Amino acid sequence: MRLQDRVAIVTGAARGLGQEYCVALARAGAQIVAADRLACTETQTKVQEIGGKVQTVTVDVTDDQSTQEMAAQALHAFGRIDILVNNAALYGGLKSTPFDQLSEVEWDQVMAVNVKGIWNCCKAVVPAMKRQGKGKIVNVSSAAIWGGVPFLLHYVASKGAVFALTRSLARELNGTGINVNSIMPGYTLTDATTSLVDPETLGGLQQSIVEAQIIKRNAQPADLSGTVVFLASDDSDFITGQAITVNGGESHH
Repeated sequence: MRLQDRVAIVTGAARGLGQEYCVALARAGAQIVAADRLACTETQTKVQEIGGKVQTVTVDVTDDQSTQEMAAQALHAFGRIDILVNNAALYGGLKSTPFDQLSEVEWDQVMAVNVKGIWNCCKAVVPAMKRQGKGKIVNVSSAAIWGGVPFLLHYVASKGAVFALTRSLARELNGTGINVNSIMPGYTLTDATTSLVDPETLGGLQQSIVEAQIIKRNAQPADLSGTVVFLASDDSDFITGQAITVNGGESHH
């Protein structure tokens, strides 16, 4: 298997895309550290059902000490850290809001989780990866940054920061054997995305997105996991600082 005996930390692993990434990485042979502020019991069960090894960790990615403890628990459980998938983000529950009506509190919360959280998690795992002489960091940005989606300015700005962070960190880790890349998902059918708008608006939104795509169907979580597994594997050893857009051809970058 492509990831046999590798150890992968996935943040935001309790549900949705994070859970999908955990299962896909486990299916490829990785041992999983499922990290979230919510309980990862369901994710743990799904990984174990396919014969995978999994450790669940409670983490607040906005807190440096919490992410350091996450890395320590991964090392204690499995002895190494090979892969970090920075998936944790504030998205579900956000409401379409004009930029000048966003509260400062909500802006700061989105930036704390979506940007500072990735910084914290990278700081926590990079020392172990450096000791090993190899590691894969996969940051989850968003194809929303290409289109400049309106009325979610804080979210789109935060994902633009993830895109930039990925490029800079890849260069900063030159010579360490650590690859840093980002995946740019398009609109994907998860509980988080369907909660953003009312059911009537959702139907029209989904139709308009499909019409703009080359591949004429809505994206499912499983459509993204193959790219994550690829970026976590040796197959991507000569790829770093890159952003891979997975949105059915809606945009070209």
